[in-house]
Amino acid sequence: MPSGMGWRRWVRQALPRRTARTCCWYHGGDWHAVSAMALDVLNRAWAQGIAAEDMEEFAVAHAAAAGADRWQSEALATLFSVSDAIQPASESGYVNGQHRSQAMLEAGVRRTVVLWIVPAT
Repeated sequence: MPSGMGWRRWVRQALPRRTARTCCWYHGGDWHAVSAMALDVLNRAWAQGIAAEDMEEFAVAHAAAAGADRWQSEALATLFSVSDAIQPASESGYVNGQHRSQAMLEAGVRRTVVLWIVPAT
C-alpha cells in the first residue's frame, strides 16, 4: 500500500463506508463481525493456552460454534493462518495483508488481530 496519506485515502478512513466494494472477496463481507470474533478467539485461546500453530483450527471451530457464515469463517481463518495472517513489517507497512487491512479500514474497523513473529532467542 502507498505510504503517504492522500486526501482520498484520508476521506475514506475518516468517513468509512459500510457498503461492500466488488473488487475482491475481501470487500464482500462484514469485517466488523469478523474482527470482533477474532479478538474473542484470541482472548479465549490465550486463556486456554492454545499454541500458535493451532490457532487457525481453533478460530474455525469458534466461527462454526458462533454460527458464522462461510465468508466470515474464511475471513477469520485468514487472520489466524500462519501463511495468510496480516503481518506488520518491522519498519512500516506489511509483509502480508495489505489489501485485507485496506478493506477493514474502508469499512471502519480499527482493531483486529495481526501476526507478529518474535524471533527465538
